[in-house]
Amino acid sequence: MKYLFGPVNSRRLGLSLGVDLVPAKICSFDCVYCEVGRTTGLTCRRGEYVPTGEIIAELEEYFTALAAGRVSPAPQVVTLTASGEPTLHSGIGRIIAFLKERTKLPVVVLTNSSLLGDPQVRLDLMAADILIPSLDSARQESYVRVNRPARECGDPQDLVAGLAAFSEEFGGEIWLEILLVEGLNDSEEDIEALAAAAARIRPSRVQLNTVVRPPADNSAHPLTTARLGEIAGRFGRIPVEVIAGYSGSLSGAGEGKGEEILKILQRRPGTAGDIGQALGLAEPVVARLISELAKAGGIRETIHDGRKYYQINKS
Repeated sequence: MKYLFGPVNSRRLGLSLGVDLVPAKICSFDCVYCEVGRTTGLTCRRGEYVPTGEIIAELEEYFTALAAGRVSPAPQVVTLTASGEPTLHSGIGRIIAFLKERTKLPVVVLTNSSLLGDPQVRLDLMAADILIPSLDSARQESYVRVNRPARECGDPQDLVAGLAAFSEEFGGEIWLEILLVEGLNDSEEDIEALAAAAARIRPSRVQLNTVVRPPADNSAHPLTTARLGEIAGRFGRIPVEVIAGYSGSLSGAGEGKGEEILKILQRRPGTAGDIGQALGLAEPVVARLISELAKAGGIRETIHDGRKYYQINKS
């Protein structure tokens, strides 16, 4: 499959079938913390960056094979994501409409919120079940430092207004993700502004995150768990969860999983634990597969925040 990946175990969504709508790295932001790497196509212009018909054809092929028992395990959700910003894809509305007709699985959309001020984008997303938008700053100075947006993307108040408008119109759930970078968007002024923005947006929940994988910019450092816990209490009555860590049960065999590991690492770096969680593999199995892939030259090791990560060896 060219555009589908998984299903993988998501720390937030369970077993998720991913749909990659935009190639690396076309995005409206060039975030300092991005695990995919630096943005090479910085834009807020929408377009059909990959053929909509091909994505729908792959989805049809997948669900036909799933019904026939030729693929497993069965996903619990379908997540529209991208190696850049998924709402840049002008066919996202058609893809969501197809999914709602073809499957009863919940449809989730990840977005950096930069295009939600556009009424057509909001209309395209209206049939989804869950929107997970990002809002890393509600202050211009911090927004520019952390998200490094395309010039035509507007300011953080435009993002907040778009999110608030979508919240008024949307019948599903909104899980607002806030990713905090030490010294860049975690001041008292930043937290106060984010809490006020969240009160205006009225999401179903707020999810606090930090820099947990090797970032695009090595100057991006994570907040401590204790600090995230303190900040979680600043959002009034809105439910808040810290999602910077994840744990779960691991099991299974590793036969034929090397290719799956490469697919995961093509989209973002991961620890051995991340890989195990995504594929349901026990630690010794993951260690063996990683060793085999490293010896073959397919992946390389890097250290971030004292933890060992693996990345595709692009050289």
